[in-house]
Amino acid sequence: MASAIKKFPSGVQARRQKALPIVFVLLLFAMFMQSRIDPMAREMRQEEDLFITATGSLNNEFMLLPLLGFREAAAGLLWVRCDEFFHSGDYDAILPLVRLITWLDPHADNVFITGAWHLAYNFTDSSERSDRRYIIPAHELLKEGIRKNPRIPDISFELGWQNYDKTKDFSAAIAAFQKSINTIPWKGSDDYPYGAPLKTHHILAHAYTKLGRIPDAMMEWKRALQRSTEQLEKDPKSFTFKSMHSAEERNLAMLAQRFADRYTATGHSPTNPTPYPAVLIPPPGTDKTPRPWNMSFRPIVLSVRKNVLKMAGRINMADGARVDIRLTDWEYDLKEKERRKNISTKMLERFDVDSATTIMQESISVRKNKYEREIDMSKDTKMYSFKNKSKLYRVVVSFNPRATSPHVQDRHGYSGEGLIDRPEVIEYDRRPEFMGTKLIDGQGGEGPVWDGKTIPDEKNIKDEKYGQPNRMLKVTLKLSEQQIFGLKPISAKDIVPNEAP
Repeated sequence: MASAIKKFPSGVQARRQKALPIVFVLLLFAMFMQSRIDPMAREMRQEEDLFITATGSLNNEFMLLPLLGFREAAAGLLWVRCDEFFHSGDYDAILPLVRLITWLDPHADNVFITGAWHLAYNFTDSSERSDRRYIIPAHELLKEGIRKNPRIPDISFELGWQNYDKTKDFSAAIAAFQKSINTIPWKGSDDYPYGAPLKTHHILAHAYTKLGRIPDAMMEWKRALQRSTEQLEKDPKSFTFKSMHSAEERNLAMLAQRFADRYTATGHSPTNPTPYPAVLIPPPGTDKTPRPWNMSFRPIVLSVRKNVLKMAGRINMADGARVDIRLTDWEYDLKEKERRKNISTKMLERFDVDSATTIMQESISVRKNKYEREIDMSKDTKMYSFKNKSKLYRVVVSFNPRATSPHVQDRHGYSGEGLIDRPEVIEYDRRPEFMGTKLIDGQGGEGPVWDGKTIPDEKNIKDEKYGQPNRMLKVTLKLSEQQIFGLKPISAKDIVPNEAP
């Protein structure tokens, strides 16, 4: 019986044997190149799974375009759909679409920015208070956008702005603004040869000012002036550059004047007509010993009815200052730190938040040394579920001099050097970056007093530390579920010692 096995001529077999090692080497090379070409393969596969799951409710054209290779076109159509949802107020429908668009077109920087803004600002309760549970997803979306678009400064700027405006984390804001400025510019970009728009230098200077790092803020204004001067030399007739340049000169001069008014005994403007540094002006009376102002901070928290609290009290301060209120689950801060360390896939895919978590923040204006507001959380049970397993809640009533208005800082300083109160309500932020050169002696901090003139060099700024520990007022209460539900009164016995920041 003839064999069914096909035999090649001996010459062909010899050539096949010689080719096998070459094929093997080429296969290894292809595997190596694939791993280098597609370092985000695992992430893309996860996004593909999400896309398949989430597109079940979309029309066929949205499914067909990506399969045909028109990913950016599909992303554009989805973004138009998002705009419709924005205008109709259907905010929940936007989140999955934002997630899909950033998968289809990872270089759509405006989607990362707008999506993160939407998460941080648009979810509110019936009193227009933001849902703070969405802050972490918003920041993680921006960080993802930065990773995928390292040469687009706008995403880093948005991260800095949210830390500056929303969370008042000025240190994190400074880091993000610096990253934006240090972006490697495209030759065709509007800001070339600079990495970011001039406004980034301006807001970075303001962030330094918020932390009381006045020498650093002055350095940043000088950097901005140098840049606007260069632009004016190229285009002397530009109204934009002229306006920017004038604003920078004014801000630098104002910063120097405010330092003199607040921290020195000479060179004052009409804002401080006394011979004392404003932060140490003695109170009215016969004793003219320079000293901080006693704030007499006396907060009151009352339970009105279920999920409704009344915040009131006295504080010896000018009108326009604001007292901050923060209510959270007792373990919230610890859980938030863990959540930031261990970001879940579910949160990144669908921007889910823990429905059992409760966090509320409010700011109350001071009028004639008093503040008062009723905070009703009963209408927003999805946002304020009060389902904490421990059935314990933390209420913090505070005044932060770094987040207040300039006219209040004129008396109390950038870091609260001009305020004092009972030791149990004073809290200091003693992180190392705030323990360097001081603005005034005898009010905390370490190192020498700044001379008001020396400005750090851009090259060694990382080695310099300026500012004093922030001195803020803070009262913490530990409340039970019964007190939140109005079944048990709140008293001074519920006040507990402040924890170190």
